[in-house]
Amino acid sequence: MLSQQISLDEQKYANTQRNMGQSEEIGNELTKNTFRLISAINIATGWTVSMDDATAFADHWKKFCLSNQHLFSNHHFADHIPKLFQCWGPAQASATWGYECLI
Repeated sequence: MLSQQISLDEQKYANTQRNMGQSEEIGNELTKNTFRLISAINIATGWTVSMDDATAFADHWKKFCLSNQHLFSNHHFADHIPKLFQCWGPAQASATWGYECLI
């Protein structure tokens, strides 16, 4: 009986250690993902944009989405942002904020 109890305690300890390792791994991945998202947003909202920026945005966004495959919310639109950069330049260049104030 006592040996079974010790064995169960060892299993619980091993499971706890394994879960802590998984939690740490998930935390690290979430941190990386947050930085990918912030990097993409910084590029997308910049006052200037270059072809390299469009490529960097696409890279950050792709890595962000691939690591969040379970979050297929409304991220698809952002896949088209690099092409919009190439056609229209920075987002502020085509913004309609001034006109929206008149409405």
